[in-house]
Amino acid sequence: MSSSRFTSTLHQRDARTQLFDGYDASRSSSPSLGNSSNGTPSGFRAATPNTRGQYSDAVMSGLESQNENEMEGLTARVRLLKDITMKIGEEVRDSTKFMGNLESGFDSTRVRLKGTYNRMMRMAERSGVGWRAWAGFFFFVMLLFFWVWKF
Repeated sequence: MSSSRFTSTLHQRDARTQLFDGYDASRSSSPSLGNSSNGTPSGFRAATPNTRGQYSDAVMSGLESQNENEMEGLTARVRLLKDITMKIGEEVRDSTKFMGNLESGFDSTRVRLKGTYNRMMRMAERSGVGWRAWAGFFFFVMLLFFWVWKF
């Protein structure tokens, strides 16, 4: 369960790199960037109407094909963004579930420790020995373990 939490690849840049892979700054809408010899941005065909304000079929076909190519690129990027968003949502759900399990684990541990402490205090009261004597005994045992471990 918790192993999937730490094997996530969302922190890597692959998805962002794929998103902007093939992006050409010269194809931006800025007229000063990447202009071809005829004054249009590179990769685009000049579209000027005739004297009646109509465009030729070749120009319209070219514009449609450019539009379709751009739409395919945008669709692919939107799909990639959707996939990234879905993975982020899955990671959030997994993290929330993990934190809920961790919280309930800590809560049950707190209850157990409180019960153990209460039983230990009752045992100390019944034995007639004060808590300082028990603390000293515990310190002595720890000192003995340390001495055996170290030497």
